[in-house]
Amino acid sequence: MVVLSDDEVALIKSILVALMGIKVSEINRALMILSKNDKRDRSGSER
Repeated sequence: MVVLSDDEVALIKSILVALMGIKVSEINRALMILSKNDKRDRSGSER
């Protein structure tokens, strides 16, 4: 078992709250943009 300090617990809670605030549609949009950029990078390096 891991013992966490009060500061560590507060940090983990704040990270979890921030993650809950991110909308799934925003994550999907970011992944789509990154995927497009990755495909462009790969096609450019094959030339």
